[in-house]
Amino acid sequence: MTETILKVDNVSKAFGALRACDRVSLDLRLGEIHALIGPNGAGKSTLIKQIAGNLRPDSGRIEFLGRDVAALDTVERARMGLGRSFQISAVIAEFTVLQNVVLAVQGARGTSFHFLRGALSDRAVTEAARLQIERAHLGGREAVRASDLAHGERRRLELAMALALRPKAFLLDEPMAGMGADGVAEMTGLLDGLRHEAPILLVEHDMDAVFALADRISVLDYGQIIASGTVDEIRAHPEVRRAYLGEEDAA
Repeated sequence: MTETILKVDNVSKAFGALRACDRVSLDLRLGEIHALIGPNGAGKSTLIKQIAGNLRPDSGRIEFLGRDVAALDTVERARMGLGRSFQISAVIAEFTVLQNVVLAVQGARGTSFHFLRGALSDRAVTEAARLQIERAHLGGREAVRASDLAHGERRRLELAMALALRPKAFLLDEPMAGMGADGVAEMTGLLDGLRHEAPILLVEHDMDAVFALADRISVLDYGQIIASGTVDEIRAHPEVRRAYLGEEDAA
């Protein structure tokens, strides 16, 4: 049986009368990309925030690497290897590509962020940063300020920073947002190569990318999982076709 890295068990979260998550269960297994899709307002971001530690569930259990993480905050979960990217950028706009990734390398090593100048003269640190920059297809852009990067480049910088933290699993929230066709194709290729390094829970609206990448898909609607399965199973599911794929006449 494939090892389960992340398990969400019967998690609920309400804001007053609104049940943003209603007894949600899903898991993330070693070597896979598990996509979470659903209409705007379905509860996807609320679920990701609970997994990452920004919100605490009203009920249910979240396990990461076999450990109940209810008592851990976002920093502690990140130190365990839960890598979250793309919803709120951690990029420092006035820093260069290299400086941003060096900060992430320092974070992975538990080194204070206050000593950036020293880190930039540490060959081991800068080489580790340059490796992730190359992997994110940003080679030759090390000296460019983050504020001067194109949108797709900035997304890839965020990915390089996430990689530098050596995560055991990725939570990626809308990594294709705002990209054109070329950017989506490049990011799709990058993510496809990462699944065997760390499994990915992927929230994404670009259905072509989802269908190209996902090993499994879970569909969230009005706070509930209405279907979970392979790409072919989700494509054929009549309730999903009505609720999300827009096929009102689905049988």
